[in-house]
Amino acid sequence: MAEELIIQCDSQGNILGPISKLKAHAEGFREKHTHYATWSMIFSTSRKYGIQLKNPKKHDKHGAGKWDMGVAGHNCYVSKNSILNPMDFSETLLKEAQEEVGLNVKVITSLKEFVQLAKIYLTSSSSSSSSKKVQQPDIQQPIAFFFEKFHYQTEINNEYVGLAFILTPTTELEFKDQEVVDFQWLSPSELSAFLKENKNYCSPLPLVFKKAEKFRKKYLQ
Repeated sequence: MAEELIIQCDSQGNILGPISKLKAHAEGFREKHTHYATWSMIFSTSRKYGIQLKNPKKHDKHGAGKWDMGVAGHNCYVSKNSILNPMDFSETLLKEAQEEVGLNVKVITSLKEFVQLAKIYLTSSSSSSSSKKVQQPDIQQPIAFFFEKFHYQTEINNEYVGLAFILTPTTELEFKDQEVVDFQWLSPSELSAFLKENKNYCSPLPLVFKKAEKFRKKYLQ
């Protein structure tokens, strides 16, 4: 099996070139050298966030068996006609959402379009649960918008992150690549309480939840 190559970059997100995932995560190296990562929080039209439980056999010690954000992954290089091409954040999100939880996501590049669609999704969900029928478009496919890019650096992490907000009308998931072993849906207040009462979660989760909530409250209330 070919060694997986991910994107090494500087703290501003400028691509330096490919690096093996093993080397990028090596102790002593990962803290000093930046690489790309695609993160997301999933929010259902029933107004709950989804968090995943990582397979303890599939991840390094920093994430094994811990609760984490909706879907996430490293931006890889793919070979086409013997040429290595870096995957952008949208491509990586589509790949990870499909592999980890079986969601076929559509990335929206316009904030205005995403907000308009999201409000239709949320209104449609509320209307379908009431006795009054409201004619709405057929809403089925999860949609996503990248609302922030930033450098995330801690004592154990050094990543340039593309962060997306995924809105999904379905909560039926499929763990295709066995990276995820469980999933739970929590309201914003329930997730906030979960983070206060538990310690078994990946270190970026509180930050990502905070950013997602700020975005949701600003645009999707």
